[in-house]
Amino acid sequence: MVVAGLELSPLEEVVAEIQAAGGEAHLIQSDVGVVEDTKRIVNETLARFNALHILVNNAATVDLSRRVEHLSVEEWDRALNASLRSIFLLSKWSAPHIKESGGGTIINLGSVGATMPWAEGAAYCAAKAGVLALTKVLAIEFGPWNIRVNTLSPGAIMTPNLKRSIEHFDHYDKLCAKIVLNRVGQPEEIASAAAFLASEDASYITATNLVVDGGYLSL
Repeated sequence: MVVAGLELSPLEEVVAEIQAAGGEAHLIQSDVGVVEDTKRIVNETLARFNALHILVNNAATVDLSRRVEHLSVEEWDRALNASLRSIFLLSKWSAPHIKESGGGTIINLGSVGATMPWAEGAAYCAAKAGVLALTKVLAIEFGPWNIRVNTLSPGAIMTPNLKRSIEHFDHYDKLCAKIVLNRVGQPEEIASAAAFLASEDASYITATNLVVDGGYLSL
């Protein structure tokens, strides 16, 4: 497995966890919004493992809570680069090699914000809405190559960013009141959904959006 991203410390933690569980992991520090970095990710993956079967696009910016009039062009571009441009680039370079490997799957991380946007979320929500459309296009184009492409859209998940937000604003109960299951999700629950989409159990699923939100969108 290759783990790629911008911040070194979280990458090292993930690699250590994989290795501790007996797996093989290779770390590539990179900016997935940069063309040359995305090419390097694919090339290093092939050099290390000789094949490519599964691509999970999980980059995003979550620190841009701004009303549109206060959102800079640079911040807008950064959000789109992380969440949308990165999927285009990595899918573009990866798909021919996944085809050569006999097929596989691409999983793009979306968000409930794509279909239920919020104030001050212009950049993030617009980028994630783009992910839904791009996923369907990729599924149509890569289907003949035996490549399935799906979106996985989490709701409120207890990431470090959400934990800091809850501690700062003390709004956990209000957040849970908006969720049918009355709790936020855990990262492991998103990982399990991604593992399902990557498995043969999902062999007839493509061009879809799997929402894992505890029922948030139903309220």
